Amino acid sequence: MLATVGHGATTMWYFTRASGLVALVLLSATVVVGIVSSVGWASERWPRFVSQGVHRNLSVLSLTLVVIHVITTVADGFVPITLLDAVVPFASPYRPVWVGLGACAFDLLVAVGITSALRHRIGRRAWRMVHWAAYACWPIALFHGLGSGSDTHLFGAQFVYLLCAVVVIAALGWRLIEAQSAGRAWRVGAGAAATLVMLGAAVFAFVGPLAPGWSRRSGTSPSVLAEIAAATMGASSPSAGSGAASSSPPPSSAPVSAPAAPFTSALDGTVSVVGPDVTGHEQVVLTMRLQPAGVPLVVSLSGSAVDSGVALTSSNVTLGALRGQVTSLEGTSIGATVSGQGTSESLVMELSIDQAHHVVSGSVSASPSGTSAHREREPS
Repeated sequence: MLATVGHGATTMWYFTRASGLVALVLLSATVVVGIVSSVGWASERWPRFVSQGVHRNLSVLSLTLVVIHVITTVADGFVPITLLDAVVPFASPYRPVWVGLGACAFDLLVAVGITSALRHRIGRRAWRMVHWAAYACWPIALFHGLGSGSDTHLFGAQFVYLLCAVVVIAALGWRLIEAQSAGRAWRVGAGAAATLVMLGAAVFAFVGPLAPGWSRRSGTSPSVLAEIAAATMGASSPSAGSGAASSSPPPSSAPVSAPAAPFTSALDGTVSVVGPDVTGHEQVVLTMRLQPAGVPLVVSLSGSAVDSGVALTSSNVTLGALRGQVTSLEGTSIGATVSGQGTSESLVMELSIDQAHHVVSGSVSASPSGTSAHREREPS
């Protein structure tokens, strides 16, 4: 396994992932304790006022975690989500539907919190009507986590989602059984709706975020995917400085003769990322051209997604009509060997990612294979 390509993981990134999962757990607990309180269950060790107090405190804590989740997501900057996107549904360029559901859940939580604080001024009936939104908030938050979360393919996250669903459904089933004052048709309808939501979530998980290619199918714009790829390729390195606004067009399918080694040439182009898929694998593709010759140079890196980056397991490199693979990788410094048409060349690429324009630039040096002055880095 070659050296990894860093994701640029930061403390904020870990905070936003953890706070999102913990917020869902707390929201699930809030719903369950709210159901216990509404049923009126109590015992000597757990009087009813305890349920009401715990429910109120869990609600405040859930909202606090959601606020932390929003702030850390915006502050992390790994994806272009703004504070406005967290409030206005479906405005985000990153997975707009699924991030938009998160905005809906946040708005509902804020509405419940505000009306609870003003309960004595707005009246019990108005408060109760808004408070019912908490039941809608939970499934919305669940779909938001499944669709927009970066950890959905991980067993730990799946366990949290499943545990929350089982606990909430069990509590809701108990509530429907105990709701003798409600009509039978109402209880059957509510039970059917809850069942459909859970089945829909399960089907969505398998055909959506757990299936390959979810990053693109989730509605993320190509420019954002390229920007994410830039971060994935270690965009913390200095930018190109030139601020090249135009990216190179894709290379022609017709074979193009590469310059004879040795040579050194400037590079510019674009970067894109696909994945991670259900197996946790990603593919990063650098589509570049030698300047000013215009010869296409394409580097494709595939590997498993890990916290620190991508553990390279396979690669493809094309330089004009020459074909080969990566031989060394450290951050944005890539070594490769290509051959064809009776020649073999060793390449050394020193790259820089411009996040603002989601382009890649840098330089490539080539020497006849076997005489490269560049010492290959040892596989890790």
